[in-house]
Amino acid sequence: MTETTNLTAMTEQEQREYIRARLSDKWWRMNNLYQIENEQGQLVRFRLRPAQELLFRCMWFLNIILKARQLGFSTAIDIYLLDEALFNKNIKCGIIAQDRSAAGEIYRTKIEVPFDNLPAWLRAEFPTAARRGGANGGYILFRHGSSIQVATSFRSGTVQRLHVSEHGKICAKYPEKAKEVRTGTLNAIHPGCVAFIESTAEGVGGDFHGMSMKAMELAKAQTELSKMDWKFHFFAWWQDPKYHADVPMSGLTASKTQLEYFAAVEKAMGCTITDEQRQWYVNKEAEQGAEMKQEFPSTPLEAFLTSGRRVFDPIHTMAAEGDCLPPLLVYDMDPVTGSREKARKPEKLDEQGIRSLENMLLVWELPDEDEDYAVGVDVAEGLEHGDRASIDVVARSDGRQVAHWYGHLDPGLLAQLVAHIGKWYGTDEYGPAFVGPERNNHGHALLLKLRDHYPVSRIYAEEYLDRDDDDETPRLGWLTTRQSKPVLVDGLKTLLRGGVSGIRWIGTISEATTYVYDKSGSMNAQVGCYDDQLMSYMIAQEMRARMPARPVKSDLKRTPKHWMAH
Repeated sequence: MTETTNLTAMTEQEQREYIRARLSDKWWRMNNLYQIENEQGQLVRFRLRPAQELLFRCMWFLNIILKARQLGFSTAIDIYLLDEALFNKNIKCGIIAQDRSAAGEIYRTKIEVPFDNLPAWLRAEFPTAARRGGANGGYILFRHGSSIQVATSFRSGTVQRLHVSEHGKICAKYPEKAKEVRTGTLNAIHPGCVAFIESTAEGVGGDFHGMSMKAMELAKAQTELSKMDWKFHFFAWWQDPKYHADVPMSGLTASKTQLEYFAAVEKAMGCTITDEQRQWYVNKEAEQGAEMKQEFPSTPLEAFLTSGRRVFDPIHTMAAEGDCLPPLLVYDMDPVTGSREKARKPEKLDEQGIRSLENMLLVWELPDEDEDYAVGVDVAEGLEHGDRASIDVVARSDGRQVAHWYGHLDPGLLAQLVAHIGKWYGTDEYGPAFVGPERNNHGHALLLKLRDHYPVSRIYAEEYLDRDDDDETPRLGWLTTRQSKPVLVDGLKTLLRGGVSGIRWIGTISEATTYVYDKSGSMNAQVGCYDDQLMSYMIAQEMRARMPARPVKSDLKRTPKHWMAH
């Protein structure tokens, strides 16, 4: 970025010559040309702060920004849009505010004030064709064809530069307005448009949460973005230098839990938090209480505050977040033939305009002949807008996640996909991987189909005593009940507590953070969230514990004995 300059120390003629020589440099303009009102209502020169500068250095065409409070992104983005409207022809810029009052305030303080306080000679070079402002927003149409408008929605037409301010608040307070933004404004975005959606988090569920999670998954997978993909940006409190406090002479006043928390943040985010930053956080948390995590988040997943008591310890899941890795390969796997192709960018976007990794096979490790694998499957109905199905492959030796798939397939096709993945992670000598599909609900349909494509001996079977004929009858699949679910959960809790969860996919960790106890004491995904990726992973870990041992080679030559002889 360009260095800032004190224009007030120059004469008017010097100022004019100096500015004209630099007007072609956008970043000089951003740091020197515009005035805004500070918190005391005084006019001050706008300067890009470190986090704002980082955003513009890393920006993409479409940008979704999850942030801590008071980092000034809204102001910076609006100045960016005003500058675009002034110095480009035929550019339509739009700012969507959370409500009419906010629209009026944004228009006055972030559009009118910076524009009206340009040097008079420079402002005269941008004559307006129409201009209207008020308590509910406003617009300026310049004679060179560009415009900038602040409103609560844009119902028609397209914009080339867009800012949706505090989208999390819009989704939480005005769901119908959020739907209008999704179906109207966002659908009107074309390749090459520059857009910013920014907000502090306002709980889980809703469009902002969903868009953030999908964009974060693309970022974690290190997937190359197209012009129609949203790039995820996260800005934590510890990234702003103003958030620090003096440490008392006696030393940092943090509890053991807080010290563990800071250690988990550093692992999850790959950052270093100084004692001065830690002291600020301790002081602020005493003031903010339970709202601290939402208002001043340390990691993206922490930002989305959950309602209800979390099942998994937040510090443990945050530490596990630091172990997540981008997949080695992403395959588009045909569920019928089992053929694998390196995934190409799908052209179809979801209703939020987000491309996701759904229906893709994420691979961290290719099959190893010397390793045994267990597979967990969470089955869903397969409808495009319903719950998702999920498949996880873990290594028997240490439980590490080696492959993962989630998406929408009907149970019959899902069974074929499971069979192909299980056979791929098997060996010629010992057979395919050990599979544990959930048999609840639509799992019955999957199991019926899976038996046609997979050795029954490599499908988990729960045995029970048939009371009619006293025969021991196997029932294929894992049945998740109020009694068996704690078995899965306790297993993962143990792994998380020991720092050996094996989780590599951020989506699995994301669902663990929103898995809560409801009012009746049952464990489920919080309303608006999913638990399918979490369930398939926990089932895979349970299958790892229950799968039969690989026979030693000397045993393979022996004559099999009747089961009653053991």
